[in-house]
Amino acid sequence: MRTEGKAMSDNSEKEYPLVSIIIRTCGRPRVLRRALESVKRQTYPNIETVLVEDGMNVSERFIKKYYPDRNIRYFSTGEHVGRCRAGNIGLEKANGKYLNFLDDDDILLEEHVALLVKELENSEHRVAYAIAEEHQFVRDPQNEHRMRIRRKCIKYKQPFNRLLLCYMNYFPIQSVLFEKKVYEENGGFDESLEIFEDWDMWLRFALHNDFLYVPEVTSVYYTPFKGKNKKKRDIGMRTVEEEAVDKHLQYMVQMNAKQIRDEMDYILNVFNKKRLLFYMQKIRNYLLYRDY
Repeated sequence: MRTEGKAMSDNSEKEYPLVSIIIRTCGRPRVLRRALESVKRQTYPNIETVLVEDGMNVSERFIKKYYPDRNIRYFSTGEHVGRCRAGNIGLEKANGKYLNFLDDDDILLEEHVALLVKELENSEHRVAYAIAEEHQFVRDPQNEHRMRIRRKCIKYKQPFNRLLLCYMNYFPIQSVLFEKKVYEENGGFDESLEIFEDWDMWLRFALHNDFLYVPEVTSVYYTPFKGKNKKKRDIGMRTVEEEAVDKHLQYMVQMNAKQIRDEMDYILNVFNKKRLLFYMQKIRNYLLYRDY
């Protein structure tokens, strides 16, 4: 199914190159609606949404009913194929000059696409990222589809550093906009990975590209606030992380001595201080909120 927005003129295409927002979903249109509404509110005028449903076409009727006038290209896999395969289908189907992933339970703020496209169009970079805000939530016990935000924070707020990226992923997936050609040159998600597929892809992109840092908050992602769900999520991620790190043995980064020095200087003298401040804030928050 495809619903089209108004066609743009050739001049408009040059001024506003097409951006593809790729959303993976799996049979939960109530959750998906929030992400689609955030795409709808974008100030940028030339966007297509590539929506890939992992499994049966549960969301198709919902999209036809509520978004008939939006440029949404919908695909369902019919059977469960996994997040990575669904993401690769989205990458293959996307027509945009620029691509941007958005998880179905996260949102983009209104200027996200416009700001990052402008920065890339006015630079020699091919990948750009902005700041994402984390919202920690608890679910309403009376209605699992409702949630209450208990805490807001920004965990990742730093310039591009290739060495740091080898150590940890500091790009929430929706915060990164990249040229489709970068994907075509470096490949998409490794379908053998269950999680950390975005980190693995960013590393491959970073082997040959510097990322442009845009110090503005342009998106929001949601995580559980404490409790069993958060603990289970954290344990699961730590378990799988080693598999992703083992795969990094095959990635070779070319850097001269000065680049290594500059990036290590940032890690030792700036990043570590931020980490200390971060843990001090966690201690403070624990003391303030430990009864919850």
